[in-house]
Amino acid sequence: MTIHKVAYSAFVAFLASLLTLLSINALSSDEARDVADGERRITLDELAEHDTAEHCWKAIHGKVYDITDYVPDHPTPEAVILAWCGREATEAWENKRPGVPHSPGAEARLAPYLIGTLVDADGDEFATEAAVASAGEAPATADAEPLSPAADERLHRALLGLPLDGHYRGVFIDRGVIQVNITFDLRDGHFTRLEYRHLAYRNQDYQVLEEGDDLYPVLVQYRQILERLEGQPVSAIFALHEPERVVDDVDGFTGATLRGAKVISAIRDALNRGVYAWP
Repeated sequence: MTIHKVAYSAFVAFLASLLTLLSINALSSDEARDVADGERRITLDELAEHDTAEHCWKAIHGKVYDITDYVPDHPTPEAVILAWCGREATEAWENKRPGVPHSPGAEARLAPYLIGTLVDADGDEFATEAAVASAGEAPATADAEPLSPAADERLHRALLGLPLDGHYRGVFIDRGVIQVNITFDLRDGHFTRLEYRHLAYRNQDYQVLEEGDDLYPVLVQYRQILERLEGQPVSAIFALHEPERVVDDVDGFTGATLRGAKVISAIRDALNRGVYAWP
């Protein structure tokens, strides 16, 4: 009888252990499935801890994505994408350009980086309206009227072919060789932060010239062009066709007209390409 009791007890213990293992395995499977399905619950505080290039998480439409591995491959300057790390980034996602969302192709590339669902302090899913508010915009309400096309200044500028505010880059190329590469910002249609990224002619890099070099006055003229354009409206580029308006010592370097035309061409190339990065 004792032997039967021992055997029975062992059998019961075995069944209990088996059921425990099955339960643990089921829970683990559920957790794994939850993570795979993006059901990990992530709060705003946890999201905010991942705001660097080494740990970049972003929330878009209530879902959280770990895009750390993608940051080096993003086509914009790194600072543009890093500005949204650790934040609710629906606003940026829906406005790759003003009023233009990211493409379906971009959505497909984003999907593999999904790691969870954004929740509030109570564990409830983060509503889209709250997401927009956290990004610094007023939440939409049922009573709010949509922005009328008649009041959308950015739409007006786009339809009229006027440049939008943002960061621009453009080049002047002759016979396959870049001579002028320029970068600038537009703010309210006015130039700011104009710089030459490249400036050369016949294998001469003007930006390495020093005072006293034979061609140094040419570099001075190029710099004067940008100095006179700083803070001016976009239309000021046409003054470059009259170099005496923007550079000194025109008589000594009559090539000022040609140089002005190169800068005009580079700026217009930038405007034709459109905004390189949003402000």
